[in-house]
Amino acid sequence: MAGVGVKDLLSADDIDESDLFDVLSKAAAIADGKLPARTRPRMIGLFFEQESTRTRIGFDVAASRLRHHIVDISASPGSRLGKAQGEDLEDHIRTISEYCDLIVARTEHVATVEEIARLTHLPVVNGGNGIGEHPTQALVDLFTIERRLGDVRGLSVALSCDPTARHALSFMKLLALRPPRRFTLCLAPETKLSNVAAAAIDDLRRCGTIIDRVDNVEATLDHDVLSIQTQRASSIISGRIGEMDTAQKIEDEKFTLTAEKVLRNRSKTMIMNPLPRHSETDKSCDSLPNAAYFDQVRLSVPIRMAVLSRMLAGRRWAGRSPSRSQPGWPETSSPISSSLSRSVN
Repeated sequence: MAGVGVKDLLSADDIDESDLFDVLSKAAAIADGKLPARTRPRMIGLFFEQESTRTRIGFDVAASRLRHHIVDISASPGSRLGKAQGEDLEDHIRTISEYCDLIVARTEHVATVEEIARLTHLPVVNGGNGIGEHPTQALVDLFTIERRLGDVRGLSVALSCDPTARHALSFMKLLALRPPRRFTLCLAPETKLSNVAAAAIDDLRRCGTIIDRVDNVEATLDHDVLSIQTQRASSIISGRIGEMDTAQKIEDEKFTLTAEKVLRNRSKTMIMNPLPRHSETDKSCDSLPNAAYFDQVRLSVPIRMAVLSRMLAGRRWAGRSPSRSQPGWPETSSPISSSLSRSVN
């Protein structure tokens, strides 16, 4: 395996069907209490340019449970990275590569995580690159669905959020490996899809998935699964909204999920949210049996343990597409195809 595939997990495109089966199987075994065989402790470097709770702590806990060690390799106050009397990213990463065995990176800009992967011989995991992708979050989401509801291929799945959000792009790409029976986007009528999001939808359609579009979250409550986050996710990630109180303004009522809406529709839809939430998932939903977002947090640890175990063992990713080698693709927008233009009020 060492000479086949790619060393890094930067995009959902790096994962093929056999990779997915391997990770989900390992994660299921770990979640059921079967820890991987003990190996010599390794050093995991966390390079986080953006704030993080679940991804950073999730990888820290995952590494600790595997008896590995974590070191912060970000531009901390004591670091010389990027300072006038300091060093550039290239020297920093090449230096870190002599200390660590694997790097997890969350970067402000889409291309930075690719640059880090180019500069090091170590395997690199993308923990979220600007408005690019978040492949381990997509693995967590799919794992959560299958732990609670079984094979996603027999289910209907809805996605209500900014379609350029990094978790959404990775999730749509990963679904093509286990295409659901039905997939629905919940978006404002004027929303345009990026080229890469439109391509992911086309992949699902070619797999036989029924594709639909609605503009009211209540229209998704007949689905088996609803993954919801703010419709402004990419702006929040890239910092274009500005102050946090502005970012947390009330979501358009049509895109806000409340317990009252769920109960009124007598819905059994499983509710997922990658968190942090803003106003799109009201806290009244937390006590519903439908709520699965804190299950996602819990199940993120076995997924990340499985990813780390695999990559530290030298297993490469088979990959499906060269698209991640095209700098800037997530920021390219195109009109929504006519087949996705129907909305339900």
